[in-house]
Amino acid sequence: MIKKLINLLIFLFIFSLYFISFLMIYDNFRERKLANLESDALDAFDNIVKAEEKEVEENNTYSEEISYEGYTILGKIEIPKIAITSVILKDYTYSAMNVGVIKSYGSELNQSGGFIISGHNFRGSSLFMYNIHKLTSGDKIYIVDTDGVRVEYTVYETLRYVEPTDTSYYNSYDGLNVTLVTCEDGGKTRIVVKARA
Repeated sequence: MIKKLINLLIFLFIFSLYFISFLMIYDNFRERKLANLESDALDAFDNIVKAEEKEVEENNTYSEEISYEGYTILGKIEIPKIAITSVILKDYTYSAMNVGVIKSYGSELNQSGGFIISGHNFRGSSLFMYNIHKLTSGDKIYIVDTDGVRVEYTVYETLRYVEPTDTSYYNSYDGLNVTLVTCEDGGKTRIVVKARA
């Protein structure tokens, strides 16, 4: 009886090691796949915007919509202080936030009235938008739209532990404004960062 119990424990231990190894390999694979999707989307955006800038110079026409893997790319966000560069997608879905960040509310990018950009705080095993809590007054956020226009926004307020029911940041603003939002505390609260041009 003791021998059977020892054999069962050994089997469970070995099975656990295999299972943990599988989970680690799967997580690594998923993380690389998501990073590649985002990187490819950024490359597609940059290449199309450069081509459109040239076309505008030559013909005075351009295309406003950029598609990648079934998603509509509205622009690109760059936050040097926390090393974020990502595409901004029109698609308001959970899966879209695995590729980049999404415009979840407001005016068009770089237009008066303000807009909100939302994203996952973690993506796979890496930090993604979570580090926006490190942004302080004076930090810079850059938004590039499909016309190739790059606008510099300056952070003026960072809020933590905002209740999910608090919609006070869903406002219309004078001038150019952007608000960044991500979850924290296991999705129980939000981090909100406000910036203006």
